[in-house]
Amino acid sequence: MLNLKKTAVAVLALSSGAVFAGTMGPVCSAVNVTVPCESTAWDLGARALYFQPNVGGTSAGISKTISTGAGQSVDLGRNPKWGWGWMIEGSYHFNTGNDLNLNWWHVGTNRSGGFNGSATVAVDLLDPPVSAATTTVNRATAKVSPKWDAVNLEFGQHVDFGENKSIRFHGGFEFARLTADTTFRMSGSSTTAAGATPSFSIVSTNSPSYNGFGPRLGADAGYDWGNGLGIYAKGAMALLAGTSKFSTTSTNVLTTHSVTTNSSTNTVVPELEGKLGANYTYAMAQGDITLDVGWMWINYFNTIRSQSHQLLDAPDVGDFGLQGVYFGLKWLGNVA
Repeated sequence: MLNLKKTAVAVLALSSGAVFAGTMGPVCSAVNVTVPCESTAWDLGARALYFQPNVGGTSAGISKTISTGAGQSVDLGRNPKWGWGWMIEGSYHFNTGNDLNLNWWHVGTNRSGGFNGSATVAVDLLDPPVSAATTTVNRATAKVSPKWDAVNLEFGQHVDFGENKSIRFHGGFEFARLTADTTFRMSGSSTTAAGATPSFSIVSTNSPSYNGFGPRLGADAGYDWGNGLGIYAKGAMALLAGTSKFSTTSTNVLTTHSVTTNSSTNTVVPELEGKLGANYTYAMAQGDITLDVGWMWINYFNTIRSQSHQLLDAPDVGDFGLQGVYFGLKWLGNVA
């Protein structure tokens, strides 16, 4: 009996000690890094793009402004109008989170303007130069038409960081073609030092282009909010080796004076791109449908080359960039 009491007292003492000491707090555990289970699937997708190209460089046909006293002007600037484009893609998913993706992006737009009036301008604005003391432009029109095509082949690996976060690491190759054709027309009269006032009509065209191919690396980070909703941030870079060309022609129609310059240069071009967006995935018996919307930035550095015939000693080099919104659908179907 005495032993039983001693045992009970000991149990109560230990219990009260545990109460006063409190209980253990939450234990911090590392997030599991896993890859998906092995599966096989196909996906097909398409997006509509509404982008604004940005063409660098200030040589003839890229940026030129003429203003009248009434405020009329024609200015190509460096920011052509917003325009529509598209992207199509297809992927094969295999193994534990691997995929092989092929995608093609295309955007083509233009900007034009002009005026009819009377503007006295500096002689060195004309291309080719007109030998005159003063020049009066009565009509001017300008047009720039940038186009962008990019084809990417990517090998990806999907990695999950816990239940909500994931990153798709990818590497592969990119082929890009960039063009920015421009046309500038002017007509008017010039007053020479001797007092003569001959008429002139000048057409200036510039056709720069770049074709490049090279390796591409990137990562697509996503966060799953649940119920099919998610947000993402994606980035990629490429190093393209290719050929930068331009052909510039300026013609004075009335005097038949014409100057043509052609150039072809092998060059390596770095490219950076980023995307921010959101998506919603709806699961069906035949597969998953994903609605995707986001904003994209992309820039090719020191890509577009051109030359004014007043600056024959130094071709002008500028970037080719785009930015804008995209939206589209993707269908993912499992292979039995």
